[in-house]
Formats: sequence, C-alpha cells, structure tokens
Amino acid sequence: MNEVHILIISNTIDFTTDYVCLELHRRNANYLRINRDEFQKYEVFFNVLHCSLTIRLGDEHYLLHPNTLKAVYYRAPIYLRDIYKPNLPVEEQLYRTQWTAFIRNLTVFDSALWVNNPDATFRAENKILQLIVAKNIGLPCPNTIVTNSNNVEIDEKKDYIVKSLDSAVLRLEDKEAFVYSNRVKGGEIKNSHLNLAPIILQDYISPKIDIRVTVIGHTVYAVRILKEGKGVEGDWRTYKSDIDFIPFLLPDNVSGNCVSLVKALGLSFGGIDLIESDGNFFFIEVNPTGEWAWLVNAANLKIFNGICDYLEGINV
Repeated sequence: MNEVHILIISNTIDFTTDYVCLELHRRNANYLRINRDEFQKYEVFFNVLHCSLTIRLGDEHYLLHPNTLKAVYYRAPIYLRDIYKPNLPVEEQLYRTQWTAFIRNLTVFDSALWVNNPDATFRAENKILQLIVAKNIGLPCPNTIVTNSNNVEIDEKKDYIVKSLDSAVLRLEDKEAFVYSNRVKGGEIKNSHLNLAPIILQDYISPKIDIRVTVIGHTVYAVRILKEGKGVEGDWRTYKSDIDFIPFLLPDNVSGNCVSLVKALGLSFGGIDLIESDGNFFFIEVNPTGEWAWLVNAANLKIFNGICDYLEGINV
C-alpha cells in the first residue's frame, strides 16, 4: 500500500498541472495525480467512519489518510459552465455530477494544505464579495455597480467597463463564445436593454497598465502587460499577439495587500488582476483557479516552484 502525501486532482490535458508534477517528480516528492477525465480507470474505496480513501489503479494501491496526506492541488472547476451542451447521455450526466460530488467531499481532509479548497473557491469566485474584501483590506477599487437597469446615474459621454457577473461561456450555433470585458460610452448604456441579466458596470480607468499578480502562500509574482511598450486599451485578452509580459516588483504595501486578500478569501492561491494608473494600483478581480502556465515561457516566471514549495509545507 502506497501512502500518498500530496494529491493532485486535474485533467490529462492540463499542461499547467504538468509543470507542477514535473517539479514534484524532480524533487522526489511523494504524490499521486488523478485526472477527472479518467475516473473510470480508478477504483475508489472510502471508509467513511475511518476517513480513509484507497485508490486502486491496476496493481497499485494508494492510501489517503488524514495522518499522512499533507496537501492537495485541486485543478478542477467548481461551476460546470458548459450547460449549453444539449442532449448529454444519462451516463455522462451521472459521471459529471457524481464524480464532482465525490471530489468535493474530499474536503473532509481538512488538515491538509489545499491549493485551493473547493469550498473556499466557490465562495471566492463571487465578484461582489471580492471587491468588498479588497476594499476593506486597503486595495483601491473602481467605482462599481451591479445592475440590470439602465436607469443609473452615469455620464453619457464618459467611458465605462461592462463585464459579466460570472464567466460567460455561450453557444452560438456550432461555436463557443466567451464574453470579454467591453469599454462602452455611458450613452450606449443608457440606450441599452439590460433587464435580461445583471452586469458589472465600472468606471473606466485611463491611462492604465494591466498587472497580473499570482499569489501562492506568501510568494508574489507580478507582470506588467504591455503592447509595443504601452498599456493596452480595453481587455488585453482580445489580443492574440504582440503582447509582452514584463516581470516587476510590486510596492511592498500592494504586494502585502494581495497576499492578505487571498488569505482573507480562504485561499492559498489566486490570480489577481490589477490596473496601474498614475502610480496607483486598483483591484479589478481575483481568479481562484487562474491560469499561470503561459507566464513560465512568456515571462520566465517559475510559478510551479512556488506551488510545489507550498505543497511541501514551505512558505505556508
């Protein structure tokens, strides 16, 4: 029976997790990776009263127990955002819902370090909560309204940012569509019909430079996002090329507030979006399951080292 010290929950095509596993392997760490798209390959036996889980994979048996399981790296969605898919077979519906529930129940291993605990992730994904917590910690935030009405006091000549309250992945005929943040005039908002669903309406900050901050424990990685040496107008994610990610050190107070924000939300990891404008740093949002793998090559940031340190109890 193999005792597991670090459990990795991911997907076979998740290259972000590959970085972590390769580094754990280099360190000769005791870990087990299970993939959500391969659950049918595993036999699981959870002794509820003893709070012990045995996973059988072929001839190998792995034991997870509160006394020996030290950490869990959870790379899986909390919300299933592909509800637009029609006519899912009953077997697929059962597979998704019941395995998701099984993994969610692994939070009974509450003495382990989680990156991140799905209960905390579920709560932290709420953008209204994020902004309130950030403001209370001391991170400035743009003036923000959540509404489904155009009967709001806004300047029709002023620019605003409109974005979805949750990540919006839609189906348009046979293609997926993702709703980005959009820069619009107040007059356009006044003439729009918003009653169908609430939106986030924020003051547009200009000039601006987008900052991506990745926090793991007490370690902070930050990059400025530039196009031809300047800040990007609108949502930088709409640009497919010519974007540079330049590492830099945040001011100590901003860095400390980012660490405090992640901790206050019950997380150990967070991908934070800030805007730098005239020497000020404004909080936009935090993603508890944010991507970071592209920064390994684009900015030479070894974020996987920070994650592996945390999973091994270093810099907790």
